[in-house]
Amino acid sequence: MGASSKLRKYRSDHEDLNTRSRSAIIEAGQVLFLEQGIASTTMGEIADQAGVSRVTVYRHFPECGAIAFEVYNRMLESILEATRAEVPSGVSGLDAARHCLKALFTAYPSQESAFRLCAAFSSYYAIEERSDEQAEWYDAREFRGLADACGEFFGSQLDRATANRLMALTDAAASGLGSLALASAPQNQTNVETRLRNLEEMVLEHFDAVIAPSA
Repeated sequence: MGASSKLRKYRSDHEDLNTRSRSAIIEAGQVLFLEQGIASTTMGEIADQAGVSRVTVYRHFPECGAIAFEVYNRMLESILEATRAEVPSGVSGLDAARHCLKALFTAYPSQESAFRLCAAFSSYYAIEERSDEQAEWYDAREFRGLADACGEFFGSQLDRATANRLMALTDAAASGLGSLALASAPQNQTNVETRLRNLEEMVLEHFDAVIAPSA
């Protein structure tokens, strides 16, 4: 093998190792954040859970919040994939919006932990004091809530006022589901199911009574 081929192989192996290490760190963070919360988790604990050194963790992330941000994005995408799967193809505008809202509730049972982590990170992100380095790290990445993400189903197809009302309602639904996930306990599953059903009925009734007639 020539020198240039060896160099390319080294770079490829190094990139693969970096990718695997980063993925392991994010997965470790996800486990620990669910178990003990974001603010209570240390970089050392994440390193131990991931099976890497602290130096490796800091090479990829400036602090725990940055790892939580990556976990948040992963969980948000998981919710969106489950939501998209429930929205029929070919629907648009208000029909898509209603399907999107209903799909959030349909997806909840399989995405409960994702909703919990998204809610936990949103709270953490809102109150966290950031250094200049942390702020720059966050600013280089997009932070969006479920309402913004779900808006792709309907935002561009409706007038601004109706779209804004829908975004507010979607945000309320997502906040309610996040709060439900944070408060859920396995021994209280019946109450969770009742609260989930009541929240869905309230959101869809508001959509039908206020938003749909105004469009």
